[in-house]
Order: sequence, then structure tokens, then C-alpha cells
Amino acid sequence: MTTTLGVDGWSGAWVAVRVARTRSGPVRILGWQSGRFADLLGDDDAVIGVDIPVGLAERGQRRCDLAARSALRPAGSRIFVTAARAAWACPDLGAANAWLRATGEPAMSAQTFALRSAIAEVAEHESDRRVVEVHPELAFVELAGAVPKRKKTAVGVAQRIAALAGWVDVVDALAAAPDRVPVDDALDALAAAWTAMRVADGSARMYPDDGGDLDRTGRPMRIYA
Repeated sequence: MTTTLGVDGWSGAWVAVRVARTRSGPVRILGWQSGRFADLLGDDDAVIGVDIPVGLAERGQRRCDLAARSALRPAGSRIFVTAARAAWACPDLGAANAWLRATGEPAMSAQTFALRSAIAEVAEHESDRRVVEVHPELAFVELAGAVPKRKKTAVGVAQRIAALAGWVDVVDALAAAPDRVPVDDALDALAAAWTAMRVADGSARMYPDDGGDLDRTGRPMRIYA
């Protein structure tokens, strides 16, 4: 039995769903969790897919972000381009953007800079090679063969449920999610778990397809779908 974890940011913390697949049976939802990233990881998880940058460039933009944006056209803006490491170490957004301007790189939005603590939380586990970067929007393109409508819309939710329905009982999965978790975050966690399962069995798509550049630890920076 292969067990994987799909993790998505939610309400200043994380929501995660653990799934399992046997050789002869369908995918099963083993349970949902919420809280700090470190508390979600299970010893038996083969792959942990998280929707947050894993690995930062020392200078310039990450090629994995640019490749993923290109694949998601015309909705490429749903994937933000991750700034270089030094920008995230700045004390506030103004200082980060001053550093970026000085190096000739694009400024960050407040929404993007707000991910700083989440990026740092996951970075504490960068030596755990089970932790891989995923993006739910890319997963839904793989599942449905087309870019879905925005996830906050009724049509977008319906498209995502339909895309996952061939893989898992989505209604039962959502009914078991933690209280107060929005439907779009729960669907994103399920998509992350789907991608993690594909990484585990070697069938996931990788952005960029040449393996990606290395971060300072020697780990390739890549996004899976």
C-alpha cells in the first residue's frame, strides 16, 4: 500500500489529506489534518506534496515557476514567480522590494510576501526528499485536460470536483474534511495528494522537464503535476 500526503495552506497554517492506494483497490482517504507543517508529516508517507515553493534561487527567477506559468496559459498568473532567497530574508515588504529593484528583479506583492513564514516552515524540511513542490492548478489541467475556471467560482468548483471524481469519491472526501476548511482549499489538498501519488509511482509531469536548476543544498527546484 502506497500512502501519500497532500498539503495546502489554510488560515495561517495547513490542511492536509492522507490517501492510500493498494495494488488491487481504489484510492482511500485515510484522514485529514490541520496545523503546523511539521506536525502533519507521517513516517509512512512515501511522498508529501505541498503547494509552496520548495527551494529558492540565489539570484533571478526560478525556471520551474516560469515553465509552470507557461503551461497554465492563459491563467499563468495563478502561479507566482518566487523571488530570490535574500528577498525573503528582508524584515518587511519594502526592504524586500528595495533589494529586488537593486538587482533588477520584479517586485513582490504583499500577498506574495505574506507567504514568507510558510516558505520558511517548509524549508525546515528541505532535507526530507519526500517533500516535493506541487501546484493544484497544474494538477487539474492534467486531470481535466484544460485550465479550469477560477476556484472561487461555482463553475470552477464543479470542474475540480468532476476532475477528481475519477480518482476518489470526492463527496465523501470533502464530507470528512476539518470543520471550517473552505471547499477550494480542501480540493487543492486532494489535488496535491493526487500529484504526490503520481510522484510516488513515477508518472508525474515535471516543470521544467529537464529537471530544474539546483538550490543551495544541491536539490533540483521543480514543480510536479
